[in-house]
Amino acid sequence: MKPLKKYFFLFVILAALLVIGFYRDFVFKNINALMQAWDEDMDYDMPSSLDFFKNYEYGTLINIKWGLTLVFSVVYLFISVITIKLVFNNKKYVRLAVATYIGITLISGFFIGFGHLFHPHSEKMYSLARYLMGMVQSPVLLMILIPAFMLNKKEG
Repeated sequence: MKPLKKYFFLFVILAALLVIGFYRDFVFKNINALMQAWDEDMDYDMPSSLDFFKNYEYGTLINIKWGLTLVFSVVYLFISVITIKLVFNNKKYVRLAVATYIGITLISGFFIGFGHLFHPHSEKMYSLARYLMGMVQSPVLLMILIPAFMLNKKEG
C-alpha cells in the first residue's frame, strides 16, 4: 500500500477510535446515571438520543449493558485487526491480537463466574473483570500490541 494511502487509513482509524470511545462513554455513563437515579428513587433526564432507555426495566438495562459490552468489544477487536493488518501485514500478529482479545474476555468471564460461586468475593471479582473488559473496550490493547509487535519485528 502506498504510504500516503496508509497514513490516510491510519488517520481514519484514529478518528474512529476517538468517536467510538466518546460515544461508548456517553452511552454507558448515561445508562449508569439512569440506573443510579432509579436506585435512589429520583428522576434523571436522559439526553434525547438515549431517552428510549427509560422505557426499559432495570434488569433489562443490565442485560443491555452486557450486550453493549460485547458489541463494543467486537468493534474494538475489528478495528485492532484492521490496524494490525495495515501496519504490519502479518497474519501471525493478527492471530495474536484476536487471541489476546478473546483471552482477556474469557479471563474476565472466569472472574465473574468465580465471584458468583464464592459470593463474599463477588464485588472484587466483578471489579477486576470490569477493569479487564474496559481494556477490551478501548484502544488500550491496541496501544500495547503495536509496540510489542514492533519490538518483535525488530528482534526477528
